[in-house]
Amino acid sequence: MKILSKVIFFLSFILCQNINISVDRNKITVDEIITFSIEAKDSDSFPSFDKEILKKDFMVISGPNQQTNFQFVNGKMTSSKTLSWKLSPKKQGKLIIPSFEINLDGKKYISNAINIYVVKSQNNDVEKNIFLIAEIDKEEAFLGEQITVSYKIFTRVNASIEPYKLPEFVGFWVENLFQPDRLKFVNVNLNGVKYQMAILGQSALFPIPSDKHIVPSLKLKAQIEQKKVSRRRDPFFDPFFDSFFTETKTKILSSDEKFVYIKKFPEPRPFDFNGAVGNFRITSYTDRDSGKINEALTFTIKIEGTGNLNLFALPEVKFNSKLEVFESKEKFEKDVFRDLITGTKIWEYILIPRQSGIVKLPSVQFSFFDPSNEEWRSIKTDSKKITVEDATSPQNFNIGYTKKEIMLIDQDIRFFKKDGKLFSSKQPFKKMIFPITLYMFSIFLIVAPFLTKKTIGYSIFISEDRKKRFALSFAQKKIKNKNNYDPFELSADTIYSYFKNRLSLPSKNLDPKELQTILTPFLEQNKINEITEILKICDAGRYSPQGDQKEHDILHEVGKVLAKIDKEF
Repeated sequence: MKILSKVIFFLSFILCQNINISVDRNKITVDEIITFSIEAKDSDSFPSFDKEILKKDFMVISGPNQQTNFQFVNGKMTSSKTLSWKLSPKKQGKLIIPSFEINLDGKKYISNAINIYVVKSQNNDVEKNIFLIAEIDKEEAFLGEQITVSYKIFTRVNASIEPYKLPEFVGFWVENLFQPDRLKFVNVNLNGVKYQMAILGQSALFPIPSDKHIVPSLKLKAQIEQKKVSRRRDPFFDPFFDSFFTETKTKILSSDEKFVYIKKFPEPRPFDFNGAVGNFRITSYTDRDSGKINEALTFTIKIEGTGNLNLFALPEVKFNSKLEVFESKEKFEKDVFRDLITGTKIWEYILIPRQSGIVKLPSVQFSFFDPSNEEWRSIKTDSKKITVEDATSPQNFNIGYTKKEIMLIDQDIRFFKKDGKLFSSKQPFKKMIFPITLYMFSIFLIVAPFLTKKTIGYSIFISEDRKKRFALSFAQKKIKNKNNYDPFELSADTIYSYFKNRLSLPSKNLDPKELQTILTPFLEQNKINEITEILKICDAGRYSPQGDQKEHDILHEVGKVLAKIDKEF
């Protein structure tokens, strides 16, 4: 047995003598990077292997990088081909790059496993000067209840953040709320220490059935500027010049994971519960109250409010047998002004009466769980009646199509064929109209930009300047034309539109937090807080019963606050 082991070891040495697999170090901290290399000597090609084995315990920062070296020793040439990767550990502890198979020049080699020991970062200065955090608005939630996560970076040093992606949220249905194209830093005070802070991304998470619910860590690569270490032992280097020299180091920043505890729904559950969690109201209506046999009408069901609107279906609606019903069309209109997922979900049914008389449309019942009060709620629409009359003339009795016939019309129509002669050979001029028109239009497209460049540029400049100067007038006019508008919705829209015009923002699709960040360089904090408080009242007032108390005062308050703020610009 010992002889066999020695033979196997010797053969392994011979097989692997042309390949060298290494790391630059095997003891690192959790925020450091290692270099993993595979070097092939005197080979015709680069080695290849399954790179997925690296991703189990490490994040690939860069690579593969290729390098070819040639060397002459005593007139004999040797060469080497090297592949290398920059790896960052995903966790602390003993990590392993396992044994794997390598293909090189048609032969297969087996590597040895490499152990990497990862400890907590010892550089406390770096941890204090730049770090990431993940903030969640709740640590306990029901299935389907929104959890808002915000990833933020805090820094006191010069740092360059490389492109990053938000992590995968396993166990959650995700709605992206905000991810900036460019980081916007603001000054903040954290535990008495001044930092610059930027929001890296914000997402709405809705827990779905899963074994565990963990908000994952966000990792990103940063180039951090630091002072060089003083070389006091170097007799040719004057320590006086230490402060004038800096160096850039690559660091991997990561936030902590957050655990979410899933609460159980109270029992018993309503029989018609389809997973809706939030605060909703339901309405239904038709496009008309009367019609005739075989004339289509539209029946619409609308659910609006705040919650997991994209995670539940409408309970089955049972219609009168006198109606032929087409499959409903579903759409969702999101309110982009809010951090909480708010909007309207609409189902539209096409109904065709097949018999005359009074046709009753059903009441639609809908049950949901209200997490704010931790109670079940059931709401329903009123039933409606439609008067269906006989057709006015005999031929109308034969024009009603069945559902199947209507679906086939699109297929049948392609087989209609008229006389294929579109132009007469006796009228050659008419045949030339289309190419002449196309030619003239092409010339116009070439010339038009040069003729309109200065005019359009001047108009845009004048338009933007006019919007800035008359931002308050536009806002006041909007408030005056308040008929048939929800006062809370109109108030929020007026505020966002005012600041879009006043600050020349690319869009008015903002939320209170983003607006607060934008206004920080322009206004005092107490005025920013006043605007934010009004927006919170608008958010709550739309769907909260307590909102009625301020419904009549909110528009007046908005006009007064904007007039006061406008004087400071």
